[in-house]
Amino acid sequence: MVLLVGAGLFVRSLRHVRVIPLGYDVDPVLFVELNMRGVRLDSARNVQLRQELLDAAQGIPGVEFATRQVTVPFWGSWNQTLYVAGIDSTDRLGEFYLNAVTPDYFATLGTRILRGRGVAAQDGAHAPGVMVVSDAMAKTLWPGRDPIGQCVRVGADLGRHRGGADTAPCRYVVGVAENIKSQKLGDDPGLFYYLPAAQWHPQDGGLFIRTRGEATPQVETIRRRLQQNMPGASYVTVTPLRDILGQQTRSWQLGATMFLAFGGLALALAAIGLYSVMAYTVSQRTQELGVRAALGAQQRDLVRLVVTEGLTLGAAAIVIGVVIALAGGNWLGPLLFQESPHDPLVFGFVTVMLLGVTALASFVPSRRAARVDPMVALRYE
Repeated sequence: MVLLVGAGLFVRSLRHVRVIPLGYDVDPVLFVELNMRGVRLDSARNVQLRQELLDAAQGIPGVEFATRQVTVPFWGSWNQTLYVAGIDSTDRLGEFYLNAVTPDYFATLGTRILRGRGVAAQDGAHAPGVMVVSDAMAKTLWPGRDPIGQCVRVGADLGRHRGGADTAPCRYVVGVAENIKSQKLGDDPGLFYYLPAAQWHPQDGGLFIRTRGEATPQVETIRRRLQQNMPGASYVTVTPLRDILGQQTRSWQLGATMFLAFGGLALALAAIGLYSVMAYTVSQRTQELGVRAALGAQQRDLVRLVVTEGLTLGAAAIVIGVVIALAGGNWLGPLLFQESPHDPLVFGFVTVMLLGVTALASFVPSRRAARVDPMVALRYE
């Protein structure tokens, strides 16, 4: 009972994890990381190399979109101090994380633009500074106001230049994107924004690639093609985004697997044990059952007698198991995801399943009891 309840709670936690909205697609996306392995390139050559990789990726059959980026959800993050007019300190409102991307980023990841536009081709190095903010960031910084056109200074060093005036250039909000999960699967505030890659550390980062269909089977093909562009001993690694996210869900997967394995084994042992006990009991009560049959008991009466005794034994064990499982819920609760350790659906399902197994384990010996010949049973020693 305890193990099966634990299995049910972890399975439901894993289900909650898998259906949580992330704000981007996972299965068709690959992450390409550059490993320079001691190869030193100047800033201009680094920018050129990343553009060559992007162009090569976009030309690979089976690739729908490709984009550059500098951070990866649940893998790496980057935050800067922000200055927004009318707000003394944005730091007290939370941590605002950024990504620097190219125009196809939102199509590659499947993140929706809710208002305005995304990063565009005209947002080059010498163009006016722009940014796209998440819906949560827009509501946090400009509650009740239109975020489009608002000025945000990124990397601001407040109060230290020109008698308190901030010297970072304005970046104007041109779009609002849906919220994403980038730091944790739970209560992630979603304070995130996007800068054009040409305007923010263009020499850094890797690629995201969106494939047609499942991305994993195409990893090696894409890796070999991109490797042709890498100089010297440097190389690329291609990782499905699903694998990166899998590192965040591993604890619930492990919990569900372990509890299911041990719970299934315990269930099998309980069924075998109960069957053995009831079979032994029937063999010891052969004479009694024969007397009952001789006095007019029908086969169904003998079956009901044995099954009822088995269910009584099983029910007593289930009650003890429920008490232990409820008491252990306080320990198990912090390990679950959006799931109560006292979920009545899990307890109810496991109880019904165990009662069913108990009835089945008792029914087989009861059939033997029903076939007792009264004359043979009366002579039984």
